[in-house]
Amino acid sequence: MDLLTETAQNVFGLTYLFPYQRLVITNILRKAGLFSPEEAEEAPPNQVVLLPTGAGKSLCFMLPAVLLPGLTIVIFPLLGLMADQLRRVEEAGMKGALLKGGMDRREKEKLWQSVQAGEVQMLLTNPEMLTLPEVQEKLKDVKISHLVIDEAHTIPEWGETFRPACLELGKTFNNLPVEQLTAFTATASPLILGKIQDYLLKDMPFNLVRANPDRVNIYYEVRPVLSRMKGLENVLLAAERPAIVFCPTRRQCERASLLLRERLAEPDSDEIRYYHAGLSPELRTIREKWFFDSPSGILCATCAYGLGMDKSNIRTVIHLALPASVEAYLQESGRAGRDRQPCRAVLLYHPEDRYREENNTRKELRERYEKLVAFAEDSKTCRRESLLTILEAEPEDCDSCDVCKNQVLLKDPAEDVICKIVREYRKRFNTRMLRDFLLGRHSPEIRQGRYYRSPGFGIFRNWDPDDMKEVIGGMILSGKIRERPRGSWKGKLH
Repeated sequence: MDLLTETAQNVFGLTYLFPYQRLVITNILRKAGLFSPEEAEEAPPNQVVLLPTGAGKSLCFMLPAVLLPGLTIVIFPLLGLMADQLRRVEEAGMKGALLKGGMDRREKEKLWQSVQAGEVQMLLTNPEMLTLPEVQEKLKDVKISHLVIDEAHTIPEWGETFRPACLELGKTFNNLPVEQLTAFTATASPLILGKIQDYLLKDMPFNLVRANPDRVNIYYEVRPVLSRMKGLENVLLAAERPAIVFCPTRRQCERASLLLRERLAEPDSDEIRYYHAGLSPELRTIREKWFFDSPSGILCATCAYGLGMDKSNIRTVIHLALPASVEAYLQESGRAGRDRQPCRAVLLYHPEDRYREENNTRKELRERYEKLVAFAEDSKTCRRESLLTILEAEPEDCDSCDVCKNQVLLKDPAEDVICKIVREYRKRFNTRMLRDFLLGRHSPEIRQGRYYRSPGFGIFRNWDPDDMKEVIGGMILSGKIRERPRGSWKGKLH
């Protein structure tokens, strides 16, 4: 049982979380650093969550409040909603408090003593109270792990008419030591969503999460690769654009962008750029705007890329490596095709991916990653069914994945060619000689053995040497070819 399910069961008596609840909760915990410092650094700090009424929204901020180290503040537009939420908090055995108008001095002093002593998990209030200078003064030294705004559509709808305090929440958010913000609403047209961003988030990045994690217009595909960059190059040569390439690290993100500019021979190399949290806010804004406006751009990004702009026409999402979890994969792949037109999500799966988390001492992180490995290696089960089953969701009929279309690629096409050559020249080549032979290089060893006259010499002469080195290493790692460990044939391949 994972951490989320265990907490839901022990604290709230629930045995099941809806997939979108998992997505929202996981995002909050990722940013809080409960999984790893790297994920916390790259994850966007804010979310706008669109859930229909009765969809279990409260759990999305109550469950994280149990696990987060600091205070969760929840802002409601109505006193009735605040009172109802306090009841739910107390029924779950959590420590909650209500900050509202009309409290006498003794009540306020008792409340602030509890908050500043860390005895309150959730503070429930309204826009008018939170925007008061004396309230902000009390909160300035409190660790605020999470600020939640319920019914966020009321910020522009009411704030522009009879509740101006709603429009001050963005300024208040910046004045307080808030680590992350989540805004919930059941109704948000593009106009209202834009106003929520303007009043609340300004230019800050945020994720947009919608109720159903399954997007029927996305074609899911897993491609086994022995060279990540060669696999990426091949996918993009035939891919519809705009496209996003998700990379696990900033360095890989920058490297992928640079190499794609060289290899794709773009007439305008400026159509390929990178994006991560290490860029200055000004440069991030520039690149967000460029990608939003670009009809054919390729953006190499870490998970720091937010969906505040909600770019609707992304046609292809490619993962250079496995992300940390199914939740992360569904959310990132779900950035394609928000215009509901056909789009593609391609996961590149390298032999190294299987072993990436095997030494992780945190069992929970290792297990959630292993579920995604199992998904990538399963060539017989519908991709949608696999993903939604992991999230304990009921899968719908699928006709848009490589399994259901009977188009599964079981191995990198280069694998059989190289295996055949290694068999034909058994125990003659070491890794360097094999690479030179495949690339058509006339190295001293190749010339001495006159292998340049042999069938297969130079069969991959158009490949990059680093890609071929990665291919051979991947085949050794997966056991497709082997190196002799000792004896007169030490280092030779067979």
